[in-house]
Amino acid sequence: MSPQGGAPIRRRSLLRGATLLAVGGSATLAGCGDTSGGVSGASPAEKGETEGPGGITVTDQRGATISLVGPARRIVTLPMPAAALLVAVDQGAEHLVGMHDASWVAMKDGIMGEMFPDVLDIAHDIAGQDFAPNVESVVGLEPDLVIQWGEMGEEVITPLENAGLQVAGLTYGGQQELTAWITFFATVLGKPERGAEINTRMEQDLQTIRAFGEARRGGGPRILYFNRFAEGLTVAGNETYNDFYIDLVGGTNVASGDGGAPGSGMVEVDREQVLAWDPEIVLLGNFDDALPQDLYSDKVWAGLSAVRTRQVYKVPLGGYRWDPPSQESPLLWRWLSQLVFPDDSGDSSLRTDIVDQFDFLYGQQPTPAQIDTMLWSEANASSAHYEQFHAS
Repeated sequence: MSPQGGAPIRRRSLLRGATLLAVGGSATLAGCGDTSGGVSGASPAEKGETEGPGGITVTDQRGATISLVGPARRIVTLPMPAAALLVAVDQGAEHLVGMHDASWVAMKDGIMGEMFPDVLDIAHDIAGQDFAPNVESVVGLEPDLVIQWGEMGEEVITPLENAGLQVAGLTYGGQQELTAWITFFATVLGKPERGAEINTRMEQDLQTIRAFGEARRGGGPRILYFNRFAEGLTVAGNETYNDFYIDLVGGTNVASGDGGAPGSGMVEVDREQVLAWDPEIVLLGNFDDALPQDLYSDKVWAGLSAVRTRQVYKVPLGGYRWDPPSQESPLLWRWLSQLVFPDDSGDSSLRTDIVDQFDFLYGQQPTPAQIDTMLWSEANASSAHYEQFHAS
């Protein structure tokens, strides 16, 4: 993926329309977003419009038509980010009846389980780690709609359809797909205006951050994101969302482009390759338990620029992990922008922005202690420039 994004960046000035580029195949709901949150030049179904008295018809990202007699009231989600996104669009978990275990773990470990305690009681033993569904368990939840990965092959969808279930196959990977997902969920929930509002805000955030990034182009630090670190090194290479937002804020992903990791996506590398790249900033994802201290205390990494300058950071974990695309991505963009260019950040208002965004997305205002937990304030406390995110 290759989409792009000084002065302080403030939430009040961060509002929202962009040419959105993304990873993944073409999809009818994954077109470039217009300012209404729909899809430019799309049919009524692709824009998420209802058809017929009370009925809803949409086209999923496989090109399959989904017809509902009315707004979905019992939804099962198998793709990992879908559960949290559904809660954000719906501003509650009332209509979520099942999810993948990895989604449940993210909710348990993050603030979502505190904001909506009932989500921890939702069924989450309905599919394997390979997303192969336990059809009997899913059928038992009596869903109006099941959300499944659309790019993993018919073998994870056909058994559900053969059981008489309505299944939407969605693809994922970039900003364009995220915009499409928001539109899709808002449509099937019968809340198209809500989806349009979320997309409009996000698109204007993107434009603002992109303007900051363009102004810094060429002067940004070398950055490396670890999807996995604790047991084997896996980094974000070409055509990843991490590559997108590193470029967006004006940094350079050392694992992409000339001299980067071969191929695309998440790539396994060895220690020697990381040392040769010598990143100035290291980001540790939320898909394992690695923390900055793991690098600071290991002599193997002592010569790494990011270690010498104490610029290793654990990526925040909010209502969902901030590493992949989600409804909270604008907060990740701001957080990273202020870490990469701390002199531009001025008097940081990120904490205020978190409260504002969470109120908008979830109808909840996190406490200072909850924000500290989201930002991994304790784990990141010994890293450079992190004091800007401390509570005043």
